[in-house]
Amino acid sequence: MGHGSGEIFYFGGGIPQLFSYRPRQKTKDRVVTAQGAPCNHLGRVELQIRIREFQKPLEFHILDNMQYQCILGIDFMKASRLTLDFDQKSLIIPDNLIKQLPKEEKPVDIDLTESKLGDEQQRQLEALCNNFKGLFSDQPGLTHVVYHEIDTGDKGPVVSRPYRYDRVKQGIIDYHIDKMLRDGTICPINSPYASPVVLTRKKNDLPPDSPEAYRFAIDYRKLNGITKYPRYSLPVIDDLLTNIPHTNVMSTLDLRSGYFQLAISPRDIEKTAFITRNGTFAFLRMPFGLSGAAPNFQRAIDIILKPVIGRFVLVYMDDVIITSPSFKDHLDHLTRVFTLLRDAGLKLNKEKCHFAHDKLKYLGLIISKEGIETDNKKIRAITEMKPPKNNREVSKFLGMTGWYQKFIPRYADICEPLYQLKKEAKFNWSGEAQDSFDQIKRTLTEAPIL
Repeated sequence: MGHGSGEIFYFGGGIPQLFSYRPRQKTKDRVVTAQGAPCNHLGRVELQIRIREFQKPLEFHILDNMQYQCILGIDFMKASRLTLDFDQKSLIIPDNLIKQLPKEEKPVDIDLTESKLGDEQQRQLEALCNNFKGLFSDQPGLTHVVYHEIDTGDKGPVVSRPYRYDRVKQGIIDYHIDKMLRDGTICPINSPYASPVVLTRKKNDLPPDSPEAYRFAIDYRKLNGITKYPRYSLPVIDDLLTNIPHTNVMSTLDLRSGYFQLAISPRDIEKTAFITRNGTFAFLRMPFGLSGAAPNFQRAIDIILKPVIGRFVLVYMDDVIITSPSFKDHLDHLTRVFTLLRDAGLKLNKEKCHFAHDKLKYLGLIISKEGIETDNKKIRAITEMKPPKNNREVSKFLGMTGWYQKFIPRYADICEPLYQLKKEAKFNWSGEAQDSFDQIKRTLTEAPIL
């Protein structure tokens, strides 16, 4: 629609009774958004556009599936003799000397309270972050370096009925859908696919009628059942930790809403469709719950940061670790990583980024120049556990302690009585099991630095 054929106007809930419009005559023409989502051309309407003193009637095309409520295109630019100043991020209409200046951006305020930097070093780091202030955002970015593809081979579409919810939960579903429509995460769609919405309660103290008390997800089990899993290995955690150099300065970066920064392949958008009482919608960005989401996301980050991974960067999913022998080197390393992320269209979550530490908490461990050690806070949760009362609680204990088995000599031998309990149908907490339970907890409190 960007070739001068008119402006674009979109109404998400159908055309309101605000004005009359000329319906579109039936045609085989297809309209596809920039994100690759199909939409219907419903008709045309003439509207008055006014920006301060500038006023002019323009013809708009009406579409039913757009991320933005209104897009002013080439016709508007011609009519207003518009000039776009990309260096100044400004819009200029010279006839009436109207200039819309860019919104004043606040400086990036990074938390350096736990760093041991001097005043001048802090100023240098803050200046660097402000040079890349656009990288830090409360909204996810969007990269097209890799698309998430959903390969279903020759399998036909899968369809499920929407799950039934009471009035309160249905209102919560509507809230999340409206928010994702505004954010450009989803779009309305006509699709042969349909998966149901699932609401799961978060572990927070919010009241049950609060939208933020629930996690909005889609039950993609039927779709995943016909999806070919991509062949791409996730990093082995032990290998990552082994390869972390014992350096003086470290930072961790957190990608904002990681999965949502990866675009769905345009030809597969319809497969992500989910059905609600108010219509069918599809994801333009990769949601949780899709088969192959984790390896595809890891592959995207590996491609984006390939020039620096293994040199001074380690990556596991949306966590990026940067290690440097000196503060000067660290500024150079951060600059390189920031540039790669920015050029790829990714965004960082400032609140979860930690800069220039001599110690970092990562995946339940503490990393420093001395080596790798256990996190006392995580260990305390294990040492305060009561003896298990059933097989499920035994499995939970083994799952929590297994992560730290590298710190416990002969871990498998010590845990043998507990392994037996997992296999037995009848639960019987013996003296041997208690001794094993106590020894594991005691050894963790005395764990060495590796």
